[in-house]
Amino acid sequence: MIKKHSQRAPGRPKHAKDDPSIQEMIIKTASKRFMEYGYESVSLLQIAEECQVSKPAIYYHFISKPELFKVAVTTVLNQVHRHISRILQEAEHLEEGLVTVAEARLTNPHAEIETMLREAEPFLNEEQLMEIRQSEHSIYQLLAEHFQVAMDKHVLRVNDPMLLAQTFSAMMLLGNRKDTLLKYASNRALAKEVVGIFLRGTSNAGNKK
Repeated sequence: MIKKHSQRAPGRPKHAKDDPSIQEMIIKTASKRFMEYGYESVSLLQIAEECQVSKPAIYYHFISKPELFKVAVTTVLNQVHRHISRILQEAEHLEEGLVTVAEARLTNPHAEIETMLREAEPFLNEEQLMEIRQSEHSIYQLLAEHFQVAMDKHVLRVNDPMLLAQTFSAMMLLGNRKDTLLKYASNRALAKEVVGIFLRGTSNAGNKK
């Protein structure tokens, strides 16, 4: 859990007025590093040095590396949830929204969640792992709800909305492949291609007269 203190504890870093911003900076830095390099390759010392604080300053705000990892990853996932929700709500139609979501994901590639969690799982307790899973599931649930609405309107054929959500998310991992990105003029162009394949498949049966 994130530590909260009303009084200065012995050994506490002298940043009383800046504590909230220091905590946010630690989370932001840790999120970036964990999502890019995974769990084991990132040390608290690296995070402290990048934040220009001492290692004890991190322990003042977070009880352990696993706890910081949990907070960092759930923070990213919750931000992704809010971002996707806003995009899909503002889009004129589902395909436009999915293309914008895909473009954002392809523009900002990061480590695959399953790979990260497999690496970090031995160090996480059950509660920490569950919180990350819940944040991840909320993104799938959000996408599934929009797919269900599209199915109700007969925009999409009836299918398992959660499976569609997980499949769409898996396709976004193309952003981690530089060789794929280089084949397209822009991330937007690749996003349109990916969403087109996701929505209509690769068969040309529908084009036959």
